[in-house]
Amino acid sequence: MQTKQVEIVFRHDRDFPLRVCYENQNVTPMHSHQFTEIVIIISGRGIHETKFSKYEIIGGDVLVVPENGYHRYVETDSLVLVNLVFKHENLPIPLIDLYKLPGFNALFSISSEHFDKNRFYPKFRIEGNDFARIKRILDEMKDETINVIPGYRCCLMGYFMVLISNLSRLYTENLNKINEPSFKIGKVLSYIKSNFRQPIKLDKLIENSGMSRSTFMRKFNQATGISPVNYLIQTRINEACSLLRQSEMNISEIAFKVGFNDSNYFSRQFYKSVKLSPSQFRKKNTV
Repeated sequence: MQTKQVEIVFRHDRDFPLRVCYENQNVTPMHSHQFTEIVIIISGRGIHETKFSKYEIIGGDVLVVPENGYHRYVETDSLVLVNLVFKHENLPIPLIDLYKLPGFNALFSISSEHFDKNRFYPKFRIEGNDFARIKRILDEMKDETINVIPGYRCCLMGYFMVLISNLSRLYTENLNKINEPSFKIGKVLSYIKSNFRQPIKLDKLIENSGMSRSTFMRKFNQATGISPVNYLIQTRINEACSLLRQSEMNISEIAFKVGFNDSNYFSRQFYKSVKLSPSQFRKKNTV
């Protein structure tokens, strides 16, 4: 089975793994990717098959194939689509407030293991003015990709941020209607990222998820690879790293700022995660 590799797909610009391409899609063999792929169907119809299911796709459908996911097109009829492929962790994506959208977390913060265990890849539909707006953004991205004039990376990144923000909003609305497990976990991730500076109890997360305790713990671990408590600690450590780089606050101030009540405990957790003490990290990452 073919695997589309990062160094091949992004060979013309390996330092900026983001590409958008319009395709007159034909039948393809089953294959996987070393990156995330967003597929937006522009027109026509076809049959899309994954490891878990086979279904019809038409204009307005949006598919997300996660990293290491498998899929193929088994039938096509004048099928025109846009492939938007990217390596999430290698792009300079400023999340700002995207983490507040459960749809963003459900699409891009959840591990491939979660999709494999729950036997689905994200799929939703956009229509009307929403579809027209998404197509305009894609057209701008295609032009930047084709022309490759100075500044194209900045423009392409800007359009990409607009695109995933809009798709995340639309997916949030879609998931809110069907209330599937990925949306429930997405809601919890949004809650943690919005409130990590405050004390957060496990029972509150379970309540927000709407799941039983055992189901929540299992689904959360599938989605993130770690427990809710460790995810909260890691979120706090990530924010502490930003403050150590960008502020002049002392270690104790930063510990309390990100939600730790004990600076010694903060230092131990920081070293466990980063393999450096907070002061060593600051010295290494401050010019």
